[in-house]
Order: sequence, then structure tokens, then C-alpha cells
Amino acid sequence: MKKLNFKTKARNLENLLGILENAKILPLKIIQADLKNQAEIVKEIQKEFFGKKLIIRSSSHAEDSKENSNAGAFLSLGNIDSSNILELQNALQEVAKTLRECDEILIQPMLENITKCGVAFSVDKDNFAPYFSIQYDESGSNSAITDGSSAQFMSYTHFRDAPLPQDLYLRQILLLILELENLFSHKALDIEFAYAKNGDKEELYLLQVRPLVMINKKDFSNHISLDILTRLQRRFKKLQFCHSDVLGSKTLFGVMPDWNPAEIIGLRPKRLALSLYKEIITDNIWAYQRDNYGYRKLRSHPLMHSFCGIPYIDVRLSFNSFIPQSIQEKTATKLVEFYIDSLINQPYLHDKIEFDIVFSCYDFSLDMRLEKLLKHGFSQQEIIEIKHSLLEVTNNIIHPKDGLYHKDLQKVTLLEGIYQNIMQANISLIDKIYWLIENCKRYGTLPFAGVARAGFVAMQFLNSLVEIGFLQAEERLCFLNTLNTKAKQLSQDVANLTKHNKEEFLKKYGHLRAGTYNILSPRYDEDFDSYFDFQTGQKTQQNESFFLDSQRMQELEKMLQKQGLKINAQEFFIFLKTAIEGRELAKFEFSKLLSRAISLIAELGDYYHISKEEMAHSNIKTILDLYASLYAEEPRKRLLEEIMQNQKEYLCTQAIKLPPLLCKEEDIMGFTSSRILPNFITQKVVCAHVASEKDDQLMGKIVLIYAADPGYDYLFSKQIAGFITCYGGANSHMAIRASELGIPAVIGVGEEIFAKCLQAKNLRIDCESEQIFYL
Repeated sequence: MKKLNFKTKARNLENLLGILENAKILPLKIIQADLKNQAEIVKEIQKEFFGKKLIIRSSSHAEDSKENSNAGAFLSLGNIDSSNILELQNALQEVAKTLRECDEILIQPMLENITKCGVAFSVDKDNFAPYFSIQYDESGSNSAITDGSSAQFMSYTHFRDAPLPQDLYLRQILLLILELENLFSHKALDIEFAYAKNGDKEELYLLQVRPLVMINKKDFSNHISLDILTRLQRRFKKLQFCHSDVLGSKTLFGVMPDWNPAEIIGLRPKRLALSLYKEIITDNIWAYQRDNYGYRKLRSHPLMHSFCGIPYIDVRLSFNSFIPQSIQEKTATKLVEFYIDSLINQPYLHDKIEFDIVFSCYDFSLDMRLEKLLKHGFSQQEIIEIKHSLLEVTNNIIHPKDGLYHKDLQKVTLLEGIYQNIMQANISLIDKIYWLIENCKRYGTLPFAGVARAGFVAMQFLNSLVEIGFLQAEERLCFLNTLNTKAKQLSQDVANLTKHNKEEFLKKYGHLRAGTYNILSPRYDEDFDSYFDFQTGQKTQQNESFFLDSQRMQELEKMLQKQGLKINAQEFFIFLKTAIEGRELAKFEFSKLLSRAISLIAELGDYYHISKEEMAHSNIKTILDLYASLYAEEPRKRLLEEIMQNQKEYLCTQAIKLPPLLCKEEDIMGFTSSRILPNFITQKVVCAHVASEKDDQLMGKIVLIYAADPGYDYLFSKQIAGFITCYGGANSHMAIRASELGIPAVIGVGEEIFAKCLQAKNLRIDCESEQIFYL
């Protein structure tokens, strides 16, 4: 087989003509960019392509090399009418202006009847991980993927050594990649492709091939293997086994449902953060809280599993945990099966299961929402049973005197005294860490989980009042603005921050850190300047007033009584306020103990001459074990051995690619997603001020742009700290350029996250753990 060397965009395609077997190449003409004898050139183009629409593309020696792709940096013009001499001349001149005289211009007919168009990589562009990555758009556009304008696209990821997929379209693209790898003797390729309808069949066209720029990239190509993924498949199958106290014939695993590990600790947390989250919440505490609040008993069942370091929630277990204890086993089983089937059929709801799938509490719109169960085999009697059980659970939570959340809020008030006693005690670092974590669980995360449940119920009630038309959406927002939450207090105190009140500010908020569980994320009092600027007379947001007249309060009173809710109208609004504010208060208070424990773990590392970066790979269970166990082996050696093993495991964590929702074992080898998580570029961490691309001063800032369009390429000359796009995929031009230049970026966060970023003054992007923090 003929072996090829990479040349320019045009010459690469020209050299493949006649030898490429797995895709077609459009007819092409190559001319010099100096445009000498332009009139003759136009005649030749018209002779070859007369009557056709053309695409006129750059083919520069400064692009598509192994050192620099300059993806999207040069001009391409489409839909040029070859029969219009003036239009053709102008297009050639416009493209030529962006090129040097020694460069070339590539002319091809526009591909018609496009059904799929996209980009594929043969390895992970940031770390050589052995995965094929394909993204395509089915709108008929020939550029929606590369310019990042596609809001809805399909993404397919496939482990290199796994069997080829059954889907014939995807299979042919992978065969094309493998053929090109062989022809060019190169395993890091970036190709652009399209499927176009030709009569009754669709044919695959290669539009471009170039080497991925992989200079100075980490190489994770050997850190994930078919054996590892096969063992993960076996583990996934074994976890389908149903314990006697867990209902449901199968389970799914997700990174976003129930306690949302992807948001809280990131998709790829280091071992300390992962083990802390398991220790203080997802191993036991979560189930104790649900049991205490009247839901199904699931103690001793860990909610979160680590699949090669990626945290996944056992969705079946989560669904079980929202079943009230009073529901009969037959009805409960049907409910769990209904929830599981609903998520399988609507996987995009994996981050909204408690809002759009599960019935976990009573509210004013429950009757309407329960009606859909009639279409899924539930009897009217079973629906009444579910309704009454949810009413009972909810009344036990919201009761004005005996509501369960009251006791939890009282526990939280004990935390400050407990914290001071531990810190003032004449005990060792290990002892302090042990007791901070133990009390954090007992008086912190356990009551926090309860208050958070009450806070969710409060929001459900509030939203349902809007759904049934009792409140207007503006009134709901007005009520929320009357709340005095910790987040609002922090925002107001930041607005009034000066050099004079800095010490007082840090005394109150100094324990907070962007990554609550991350030892490498500094506390506010450890890195003040990275988080805050001193303000100059900024206005603080004033609390709004919320008022319902006596007639509407009486109407609400009647509604509460009619629904069987054991609370009056005035007490109802007190509950809403207390529960929503209490949720933030409880988190704020328990994080003091957690944050101090993390700082002491860093001090423990210093004592044993182990860096903070290394301690990030330690396991909290091993550290806590030092409190009650004395081993013959000295602690430093024991810690370092475990750290080294965990560091090795973390290489696998960084290399592996799994879907946000694991539904079947085949997903472990290859998976398709139409709604994907944001794409984090590089392995870096950056914290900086936020700027719009329209701002004058961009140097050192994180810039927000809507699409990953190559038109924003100029940003790379502005010495920006990083950037975030609303739309775009891992294979867009901007993603490729950011990866090449080593600029931290998050591509395609979606409108909801992008709106949050726009509201923030500072952002912290942690590409390694795949998290964004709003500061």
C-alpha cells in the first residue's frame, strides 16, 4: 500500500484521489495564491466546474502541520456561483488576501444533499487516550460542528481496541480513520467528513485530513486497556443483581443524579476528594437521612460507585430511596420500574430526575403529575396509595412544631461550639482530623441532608403554586428575593469589602473554598487576592417585600386544608423561608469542619514531608484509620505507598471515557450522546476575572463567547487566561486551537451554565477534575 506524507490541505486530498477506499473525494482544482494570470485561472475553473456552486478554501503551508493546525484561521468561502465571473474573481481575491504568495487555493464543488456532516479524531486531542471521537450535525450544514454553531449534535466515543460499532454510518467513519492512519503512518488524525445523498444511497465524503497537533501533550495512550474496560463491564453486570431490600430488575449509573457528584467533586476527582465525599455523605449518611425522613430503609448501601475513579450514582438505589416506607411492596416495585424505564427513554433527564421523573413529596400539582401513571399500568387505587404516602411523608417534614427539619437545624447550631472545642483541644493532628470528620457527619452532613430535603420540598411547593396559577412567576421570584440566604449575605458582604473590613470578612467566610472537597483548591483566607477585589461603593441588592392580601391568604388556607396539609397559610410561608435559608446555612456550617479537616490533612502532609499535591491522592479512610490503629510500618511510608498506587490509578481516571449515564454494558466500549457534558480542554486550573469578548481589556481574563467559531481566533493573541463557550463540541476549531496552545477552556457548557458564568465576577476552571466554580 502506498505511504503518504502530510502536505497542505489541498495536496493531502489530491494524493488520496484514486487510492482511498472508504470514502469519496470531491473533484478538486489547486491554484497558486499569487493569482497570476487571474483571467486564465477563472476560465479554467469555469471550464471544469461551470454551472456549479463552489467552495473556495485556503491551503496554506502555515496550517494543517504536525506543529500547528491554525484550525479555522484562514478564509473559506462557500456557495460561490461558478458562472458569475465577478463573484468568482472576488472570492478568489478574498481568500488570497489571507494567504502568502507561496500558498495555494483549493477549489471544489459544494457538496449537495448533505445528511450528516462532522469531525472525527483518532485519539483524545489533549492526552492521546485511545478513543475515536466523532461529532456530527444532521441539519445539512457543512460547518455547524467546526464553527461551534450547532446547538444539537450527536457525539460518539469509541474505545480504539473495541469491536467496531453496529451502526453502519459510524462503522464506515471508523474504517476511514483506520485507513488514513495506515496511509499516513500516523495515529493522531483530525478529519472532516460528510454523508450526502446520491440517489437512493448515502455516500461518505472526506473533506479534509490533517495531523492533530500533539506537541508537549501528556501521553495516556497506555493507561487504559481493553482488559480494564472488560472488567468494568463484568462489574456493571454484577451490580445489576437485586438485593432483597432493593427493588427493580436493573440499574443505571449516572454522574449527575442525586447528590450530583459531577458538580460537587467533578467528573475526575482525585482520591482524597472522592473518598471524603463517600465518607461524609454517599456511603451511609445519605441513607440514614432518607430513612429518618420516612423513606425506604437502605442503610449500608453505598449510593456512589467509583468506576476507574469516575463517580457514578446507583440510580436504582436513588429511585428506591424516594419511595415512602408506607407504600406496599408491589406498588413500590412498579414505581421503581417506571422510574428506570422513564430515564432509559429520556436519558437527557439524568440531571433532573427528582424534578421530572420521581414523585418524592407532596405538592399542589401532584394530582396532575400522577395522572401519567394511568398510562403505565397503575390502577387508580395504587395512585391514591402513592398520593397518601407522599402526603404523610411531607406532613412529617413541614409540621410547624414537630417538623423533622427543625431538629436538624438545631443540630447544626451545635457545630460552632464543637468546632471550637476540637481546635482548642491539646490533641494531635490526626486526632483533630478524626473528630472534625466524625462530627461533620453527625452534626453537619446528616442534618444538612435533612434540611436540604426540606428545602427541596419547599421549592416544589413554591413551583407548584405557579403551576396551578395561584402565584405568578414574578411573585415566586419576588418571594425568593426576600430570603436572606448565606449566598445573598456573602454577595452583599463582597460588595462592601474594603481593606478595613477584610479581617472581619475572612473571619466569617475564610473557610470557604471553590472546591469544597479539593485540598488543592485554596480557602478564601489562604488566597484572598485570587478570589476578591476591594470594592468602591458598589450598591448592594436590597431585599424585596412579598405580600399576599388577606383574601389570597384565606384562599391558600383553604387549599392547604383541602389537600390535607397540616399547616396554616402563615406557617406555610415560614416553612418555605426557613427551609430554603436553612439548607444554605447547614452547608455553610458543616463546611467549616470539612474545610479545616482538609487544611489539617495538608499540615499532616507537611509533617511527613509529603506535598499537598501528593496528599490529594491520599484516602481519607487511611488517614482516619491512623487514629485508632498503630502499625509496625511508619505512617509516612504507608501513606506514600497508597499515594503512589492512587496516582497510578488516576492516570486511568484521566484516560477513560464513559457516558454521563451508563444504561448498558456496551456503553463502556462506545457510546452516543445527543446532549453531552461540557468539554474541558487541557488539564490546567485557572482562576481569573470574567470578560465578554466585546470588552476592551481581555489579558489575564476568562473570556465568555457564545459559539466556538474560528472567528474568535484573535482571542489567542490577547494573552487570555482561558475561555468558555455556550455552544460547540470537543472537535470544534476553537477546541482544537485551545488544546494546541495549552489554554484552559470549556467548550459547549449550554445556556444554563453560560448564564451563570455571565453573572459571575470571577471564575475558576478546573479542567483536570472538570469543574467550573462561580466566585
